[in-house]
Parts: sequence; C-alpha cells; structure tokens
Amino acid sequence: MSWVRSHWLGALGLTFCLASTCLVAKAQGVQPSVGAPLPLSLNEALKRGLGNALALQSSRLDVEENRALLGLAKTRFLPKLDLVALGTYAQVGTSIGFISNVPTIGDINLSVNTNGYANLQNSFANVGLAINYPLLDFGRGPLKQAAQASLAASQSALSEQQRRTRFDIESAYLNAQLADALIPVWQQSLNLSSTLLANARSIRRVGLAARIDTSQAEALWQTDRAGLADALAQRQIALSSLARVLNEPANQQLSLSDPLQRTKAWPLALGATLERSLQQRPSLEALDYQRQAQLAAVRLARSSLLPSVGLLLGGGFNGDRLSVQGEGASSSLSGTFYDVGALVNVRQPLFDGGVSQQSTALAQRRVEQSAVAIEVAKQAITQSVQTWFAIHGASGLQIEAAAAAVRAGNVAVADALLRFRAGIAPITDCLIAQRNLQAARSAEAAALHRWNLARAGLAYETGLP
Repeated sequence: MSWVRSHWLGALGLTFCLASTCLVAKAQGVQPSVGAPLPLSLNEALKRGLGNALALQSSRLDVEENRALLGLAKTRFLPKLDLVALGTYAQVGTSIGFISNVPTIGDINLSVNTNGYANLQNSFANVGLAINYPLLDFGRGPLKQAAQASLAASQSALSEQQRRTRFDIESAYLNAQLADALIPVWQQSLNLSSTLLANARSIRRVGLAARIDTSQAEALWQTDRAGLADALAQRQIALSSLARVLNEPANQQLSLSDPLQRTKAWPLALGATLERSLQQRPSLEALDYQRQAQLAAVRLARSSLLPSVGLLLGGGFNGDRLSVQGEGASSSLSGTFYDVGALVNVRQPLFDGGVSQQSTALAQRRVEQSAVAIEVAKQAITQSVQTWFAIHGASGLQIEAAAAAVRAGNVAVADALLRFRAGIAPITDCLIAQRNLQAARSAEAAALHRWNLARAGLAYETGLP
C-alpha cells in the first residue's frame, strides 16, 4: 500500500509543481511593463531623491522667498532717488490789462487800449532730482529683524526637510524591500500547497483518502494563490510609492538591487538618543526663529504710534518762454533758472482707533503660541524616539524567534508530509504545518523590516548616519 501511494505521489506531485510554477509566472505577468525597470540600491535612491524631491524644492523656494523679503526690508534704510520732469503749455486771450491765477503763467499786467485784445502763450519745462530719506523710522528695525528671523527659520526648516526626505526615501525603500521579500514566501507556500493538493488527489484516486482531504488541500492552494497575487500587487504599489518620493516620471519603473537584510544595531542608549534628538534639532531651531520673528512683530506693531522724521531734498533746471501778441505788435521773453530745496517732514500719530494696540496684542498671542509649539514639538520628538527605540529593541528578539520558527516549520512540514503519505497522520497536520511555516517566514521578513525602519527613524530623529 505504501508503494502505491509513493507511485501516485511521484507522478502527480511533479504535475502540480509544474502547474504552480505556471500560475506564479502568470501572476507576475499581470504587471504592466513599460521599458526596463531601473535597478536602484538604497544609496542610489537617496542620491537620486535628495536631488529631485519636490518637498526639498519647495523648501529651497521658501528660503529664496524669505531672502527676498529680507532684501525688501533692508530697503527701508536706504534713500530713494527719483528723476522728475514737468512740461506745460498755456494760451490766454484777454481784453483787459491784468491776468491773475492762470496756471503756469501766474499774474501779469498788460497795457491794453480800450477795445484792445492780447494773446499770451507760455511754455515751461522742468527736469530735476528728488531724494527722499527717512531720518527716523522706528518700524524699519523690527521689520528687518523679523525678516532675518524668518529667513533663519526657513533655512532650519530646509535642514529638517532634508532629514525628513531622507527618512521618507529610506522608509519607502524598506517598504518595497518588505513587499519584494514576501513574494518568494508566498511562492514557496504555493509550491508546498500544490504538492500537498497533488498528494491528496492521488491518494483519493486509489480510494485511500476522503473528499474532505482534497477539499482542504485545494482551499489552502487557492488561499496561497490569492496571497501571491496580493503580494505582487503590494510590491507594485510599494515601488510606485518609492518612485513618487524620488519624483520619477510616471512611466519609469523601478526595481531593488538591495535585498532585505538586517542592518547594524543602533549604537546609543535611550538617554543619549533622547538628548541627541533635542540638541541642534533643525525643527526646534525653526520654531525658535519663528518665535523671534513674532517678537519682532510685537515691536513693529508698537512702533506705529512712535514719531517718524523724513527728509526731502530736491533740485532741478527750468526753462520758460512767454510770447505776447496784440494790437499789431508782438514780443517774447525766454530764460532758464535752477531751483533747490529741502523739506523735513515730522509725523506723530496721536490716535489710530486702537489699531496699534490690537496689533500688539495679536502679535503677543502669536509669541505665546510659538513658545507652546516648541514644547509640543519636543514632546512629539521624545515620543517618536521612545517608540522607535522600543520597536528596534523588540525587533531583534522577533528576528531570532521568527528564524527559529522557520527552521522548525521546515522540519514540521517535511515530517507532516511524510506522515500523511504514510497514512499515519491526517491532512490537517500538513495544513497546520504549512500555514505555520508561511506565517513564520512572513513574520521574519516583517521583523527585519521593523528593525531597519526603526533604525532609520532613530537616525532621522538624531541626525546620525
């Protein structure tokens, strides 16, 4: 009887293994292919992403914007020089001897006889320079300080974004590694379930197995098919997410050249890690600079009630021509002259309807909010560090336990198959052993992923490599 079982198992087992291989190839062929995938290691992905990431481009533009705002604030300390010019023409006809308040002509006395008439034409041109300089302006200092603090905040935010982008790239790459590592897990599980289904069917054909055995084996096989299809889809999604982080074109496919492997352990203790994460942290520096900008905004709001003194200097060159016609005679006069002058403007606001008071109160509330935001950020960093540290510590034991479970699972599956073929154990033992082995392999890959991801998170929080 054992010889009959072995004969059927050998023939149909090979058939179902070939069938499972075809199913795997068919499942893999579902993925669209546009050109050859670009293989990337983690270092290559980091180099590529840190140069193309959209988030970094946005942060760099924020720095340039704040640098332009600082340059605009500095213009409040510089004089303004304007070129001014004026040209006029006027013509007046009169029958009286006196003209008054005529634009560009002024007052003129003429000798006009009774029933006489005179026609006056005047042309005037002026060109000159005007210099306007604020001698005393209490608002320009706080405005410049606020712009300087905003620029420093954007530069710190850029440094933080570089850290964040690096972590986003690493986490996307690690997620793709996990998805890639789960595919052979499901392929091996599908191969084993195919072998088990072939064994069950061959035994049933000779009347030595119940229908429930083949039904359970087929249910396991179909489950593994579905799991493999899902794993292939998850890999495609993970690679697409990596491409989006790297700012790659939509038709650019990626592949991973670094397999899922355990990285080196985190070198610092929890206390040293927490201390390092809160020291020289760009995000905290950015919040502190924002607080300084808000303090400058308070001083700027208060300056609106302080006096201001401005100086206006002007000078120019003028030309004028006057022509008079009447009673059969005409005459004209022309000449040039220059003019210079100075004007000091003093302004002292007395009452602005409470605008400065409310603006000051608003700025003070924002200063208080900035101080609270710094403390909130510190608490978030502390919680993040403690979370990553705990995950990293637990993942080491999980990796060892999962590896041991995989070794034991391989032995259990082999023994269960032998016992089932010999007819001394039900198919349920094979199903349980197979499912435990698949779970152990998945758990090992997930533990490796958590170990690497937690280390990447600690590197992001501390800035260490």
